[in-house]
Amino acid sequence: MKKLYKHISITLIAACMVACDISDFDDINVNPNATNEPNAAILLTNGIVFSNNVDFNIASTVYATQGQLYVQYLANSQYTSADTYQNVQFSYNTFYNGPLTDLQKVIELNTDEETKVFADDYGSHANQIAVAKILQAYYFLHITDRWGDIPYSEALQAEQGILTPKFDPQREVYNGIMATLKEATAMIDGGAGPTGDALFAGDMDRWEKFANTIRLVAALRLSEVDEERARSEFVAAMNDGVIALDNSENIMFRHFAEQNHDNRWQDRFETRRDYTVANTLVDYMQSTANGGMMNVMMDPRLPVFADPTESTGGFVGMVYGVNEAEAGDISNSDVSFLGNALRVQDAPTYIYTSAQVLFSMAEAAQRGWIAGDAEQFYNDAIKASLDQYGVGDEFDTFITNEEVAFDPARAFEQIGNQKWVALFLNGYEAWAEWRRTGYPDLVPAVAAQNKSGEIPVRQAYPVTERDLNETNYNEVVSRQGEDGLDTKVWWDVD
Repeated sequence: MKKLYKHISITLIAACMVACDISDFDDINVNPNATNEPNAAILLTNGIVFSNNVDFNIASTVYATQGQLYVQYLANSQYTSADTYQNVQFSYNTFYNGPLTDLQKVIELNTDEETKVFADDYGSHANQIAVAKILQAYYFLHITDRWGDIPYSEALQAEQGILTPKFDPQREVYNGIMATLKEATAMIDGGAGPTGDALFAGDMDRWEKFANTIRLVAALRLSEVDEERARSEFVAAMNDGVIALDNSENIMFRHFAEQNHDNRWQDRFETRRDYTVANTLVDYMQSTANGGMMNVMMDPRLPVFADPTESTGGFVGMVYGVNEAEAGDISNSDVSFLGNALRVQDAPTYIYTSAQVLFSMAEAAQRGWIAGDAEQFYNDAIKASLDQYGVGDEFDTFITNEEVAFDPARAFEQIGNQKWVALFLNGYEAWAEWRRTGYPDLVPAVAAQNKSGEIPVRQAYPVTERDLNETNYNEVVSRQGEDGLDTKVWWDVD
């Protein structure tokens, strides 16, 4: 027991030295280290849930606001600095200090012969380790796609004396993520799934499909930088079994009808209305085909995504990327705010959906990676997205829209555009797809404040790395490029 407590204390302190702000500890709502016996179930729950009060859990990788702004899903109605890329440095400290550390403890508890006894009651050791590894891979993928080169191979190793971990090149991080996911699924056994599992309630079949879906998404991310590797990994992940393609296995965080773990969008609208739907998205969803020569059906998802304006009852997007003075001249009654259906207290947060997987398969088929008809995958993806939002009965009419109807000559553009719509409110995932494909064709904020004036393609490291991990920080900046919004990550090529 003394050995375990010493290990936990060292891990927390070291994690804080290189990857957290001291104030983060004030927000931890459950402290498993204060119990008399380590509880692997609580540690796993913390690795998934934590608390909306600190604005992060697995769902926060999806609903984080900055990603929504980069891809022009949303726009602020008043304070537009985030819309215009004023913020440069973003912190990944809570990921390292929070879920990654807790999940590492789950792995260690189930590996160390002296501590395995404390994990016996929480599922088979192999399954607990597998779930922790899958979640770690998910978080690391999210982190590397935002920051590029990151602490990875030396992260979470304070007990081994590594207090200032090096930054691994993104290519190596991707290699590690892929290997970890394969290792995790291979070790799943026929024993009990873990307790404390707030995603799948210990269903290991769902965890295996989650892991393979992460692999599929990560593989496609490599399409422009290493297509052969991307094809190979994509096909392997698909063959190993991803989520079902009928929305029955959409991976989502189910929020609760109680304050601590409710839908974050509901919280954001409790005191004031800030987040409108951006004109970029609204205009696309109610556009006309053929340059306005032929009227077409409005996207039936728009009334779900956006509320009608108070002044006209129509759908009007907020002008994206203007300064605060110009935003102040636009009345709240004249623009559409985020749809009420998406900000009720227990509305789910979608992490991976059938629509996203089907659009990925459509692109893979169009590239010749997999068998099957790209058009059919594409149509099925749109139908899945419409079904997800309860408007599937509009599909037969909507698919005749000349902007939407599949055109092999525009296949990649159409897949990219419709995937962007389907990923609504999964901002950072959509941002990664936009950087990879260039679709949709987004115009930067007119009042952009970053050096290039272009849409950011990366986020800068937290100041704690510069101040407490200086040698490694200087090395990664020298290798990767300037630590700012305009330096591309490895897989983002022209």
